[in-house]
Amino acid sequence: MELRQEADQFLEKGRNLFYGLNPEKALVYYNRAIKLDPKDPQAYDYKSLALKVIGKKKEALGCINQAIRLDPSFSKYYSSKGQILREMGKKEEALDCSDKIISLNPNSPRAYYWKGNALIEMEKKEEAIVCYDEAIRVDPNFTEVYASKGVILNELGKIEEALDCFDKVIIIEPERAYLYSNKGYLLKKMGKIDEAVDCCDKAISLDPNHALAYFNKGNALQEMRKYEEAIECYDKSMSLDSDYCDTYYEKGNALRKMGKAKEALDCYDKALSMKPNHEDALNMKNEILNEMATQ
Repeated sequence: MELRQEADQFLEKGRNLFYGLNPEKALVYYNRAIKLDPKDPQAYDYKSLALKVIGKKKEALGCINQAIRLDPSFSKYYSSKGQILREMGKKEEALDCSDKIISLNPNSPRAYYWKGNALIEMEKKEEAIVCYDEAIRVDPNFTEVYASKGVILNELGKIEEALDCFDKVIIIEPERAYLYSNKGYLLKKMGKIDEAVDCCDKAISLDPNHALAYFNKGNALQEMRKYEEAIECYDKSMSLDSDYCDTYYEKGNALRKMGKAKEALDCYDKALSMKPNHEDALNMKNEILNEMATQ
């Protein structure tokens, strides 16, 4: 009993050091705890996390495997193992961990959600949606799943289904700004421009610092040929997030439509400096240069 108490004290010290951003020192105490009680799976789990954080993923995997050998029925260990495997690029093996979690907790919506996310990383989007649907079946109010499903449906070109997902999240969480911004983006793609602007305005009213909402509103305003207002939105978006290259690209498009070729060229150059393989920006830049050369 005294050895167990001493081991627990070492684990507690290790945890405090780990969360105090000192994983190397934490490992010293985890090793002491394991020496006192080599059959404690939690100690190997803690040690595995510290090793992962300092980049020793192979050793981390060995530790979490030991935790699983000692307690093969605890799903958290498979979750930890899956995270390590994903970081090591072993996506198929990570997916096996998700399946194991589901077998242990078939009524856990997060287990299906995590599997769906793993499938997305493998570009298996249709299979991911099946997992998201299963998560929703278990927990119809699991908003993260609806949002993730909506993003993937949009990528698959299923715009109306994607919009339905975001509408369901908005019913559950009506104060989340990004939901209205995403909905505005989808409505623009559907040609419902006025509704798109209204959604972006709603997002901005909820979060005046939401850069993407201004960007999406700017794009909708471009469709309405309100170029000066669109540029105001792009400028506001840039002031909040200067690292999104598409904002410069779209501002360039608006300026070009206003006949301001030189200013548009500067925007395309800025977008290309941030993303040299931005094909649309490069094409627009070349078009302007060709037009200038013929004048």
